[in-house]
Amino acid sequence: MPQFDTTFFSSQIFWTIISFLVLFLLLSRWVLPRIAAVLNERTRLINDEIEAARKKREEVDNLKLEYADKLADIDQEAKKMFDESEKRISERRQQMMGEWNEEMERKKLRFLEDAEVARQQAIREIRAQSADLIVDAAEKVIHQRMGDSEAQQILEESIEALEKTTAKKD
Repeated sequence: MPQFDTTFFSSQIFWTIISFLVLFLLLSRWVLPRIAAVLNERTRLINDEIEAARKKREEVDNLKLEYADKLADIDQEAKKMFDESEKRISERRQQMMGEWNEEMERKKLRFLEDAEVARQQAIREIRAQSADLIVDAAEKVIHQRMGDSEAQQILEESIEALEKTTAKKD
């Protein structure tokens, strides 16, 4: 085998070095710059994507803060509306209770007035019935003990006296 023959070593080393140098020159001139350009481009793209992701993250963080602020504002506004609504309801309830109390007071007064009128009417009716009963009883007693003319005169005097006393009491 000729490659293992020592006489050919120097020529093989020479051509190996030449081949290596040619290959190295070819690689360093055309292939390595292209690989370096591709790697640089990928590095640039990766860095751009990282920067874009960082910007998006900042935007998202800003949006989160804005939404948090908006939610806080909405929460405060809702609480304010709830408090105002509760206040209006409380005021309306107090107003309605006041109106109801006034109506009940008017009905109570009207009832008391009606009761007083009914009481006065009952008293008058009782007095009238009592007077009629007294007159009937007195008439019977007088007719039994006295004559008709004397009884008529005493009866008229008693009725006049009774009318005067009832008129004074009213």
